Amino acid sequence: AASRACPSRLVLHHTSHRAQGSFPAMPAFKRPAAAPSKAILAPPKQAKRAKKEPVDPATQRCLEVASAIRQADSPAAVLDMVEAMLGDALMSYKEERHEFQENVLDMASQLLASAEHLKAANVEAAKASMVTGEEIKSASDAAAASAKVTLESSAEETSAKKRALAEHAKAFQAAKQAAEQAQLQEVMHQQDLRQAATKRDHLLAAERDQLKPLIEGVEGEEKAKELVGALTVVLTAFSFDASILAALPNAFLKASSARGPFDVMVLEQVGKDLTQRVAVLDSSLSKAEEAKAADAAAVREATEKLQVLSAAQQAGADAFTAAQVAQEVAKTALQDVQQTLKDVGPELRKLAKELSSAEYYLASFRRGPMASFALLRERVASPPSPEPVEAEVQAEAEVAEEQVEDAVMEPAEAAEALADGKIASMEEAPVTEASVLAAGA
Repeated sequence: AASRACPSRLVLHHTSHRAQGSFPAMPAFKRPAAAPSKAILAPPKQAKRAKKEPVDPATQRCLEVASAIRQADSPAAVLDMVEAMLGDALMSYKEERHEFQENVLDMASQLLASAEHLKAANVEAAKASMVTGEEIKSASDAAAASAKVTLESSAEETSAKKRALAEHAKAFQAAKQAAEQAQLQEVMHQQDLRQAATKRDHLLAAERDQLKPLIEGVEGEEKAKELVGALTVVLTAFSFDASILAALPNAFLKASSARGPFDVMVLEQVGKDLTQRVAVLDSSLSKAEEAKAADAAAVREATEKLQVLSAAQQAGADAFTAAQVAQEVAKTALQDVQQTLKDVGPELRKLAKELSSAEYYLASFRRGPMASFALLRERVASPPSPEPVEAEVQAEAEVAEEQVEDAVMEPAEAAEALADGKIASMEEAPVTEASVLAAGA
């Protein structure tokens, strides 16, 4: 039998069925000339890709397996050894394989399982990342809803504190005006009290120093005139009757024994009026003393109320400031969680693509290298069949190869086809050796 070793991966596409002695070369022929058609007048189509020489399927599968085992988590020396012995063992039919070759395939199977485990672990890690991302998004959604409620509540609290502060300020201003009014009234009453006391003192002094000596009689005309003049000034200031004031000099300048009934009446009237005015002032002073105590109490009460309202206003201002700060904190918290949600969207899409790629690579590995290994390991020799006509076989091989090349998808194309519903799962995505090799990159 011919050697069954896998050819080098570097010369895979240069190995043909004809080189292996499977098919003879097809004779060339010319197409008969024909009249130009409408297709000739149309814009030229893109030139067809160069046809590749067909590759033996078993050899292709063997190379696929040899490449896949290098993705296992094992020392390079072990991988090199198994790869070097894999070709003879895997390309031999099952019934022709000896025990050593079966041992080699057992090691290759373990390496494939190791590589599969790594890819499955990648899938699980990607799923775990997706779960974590979804949990973050769910928590962020809940946090955003909570932060929004908190912000709305904080805004309402701030408005309430602002209204309360305005009421405090209004009450404070009213109390301030009341306190100022009480203080002003106290000052005015004190001034009235002092004025009344001064008037009473002046009248009493006039009664004591001028009126009484004049009634009793004064020696010397000049002295009498001086006392009459001083008394007249005081009585005039207090608006005594003008007719009485006019009669005073004549009555007081006479000797006591020389005064007539009219003079005596004038003197008695002056004394009576002066006494009445002093009594009125005494009554005013007594009432003013009582009003003074009331004024002091009113000022004290207004001042205490003003202090209380001032403290309330300050507390209201502090509460309003605290509410503003809380509202700003709630606003910042909402902005932060909204930014988190904004960032988590692209991250989730990225994780979804990574998960799709990991699942694609795992599916490609299972239905590619692992399926090829199982197929080649169980392959048995079949009886020879009649050799088909060379032209028909060559044509069928070329058509099949073009259909496979047109159908294959890269991982990104497969993930997009899955998202668009063109394929039901990653298992349906067509793969090539390039896809499988990329899966191990």
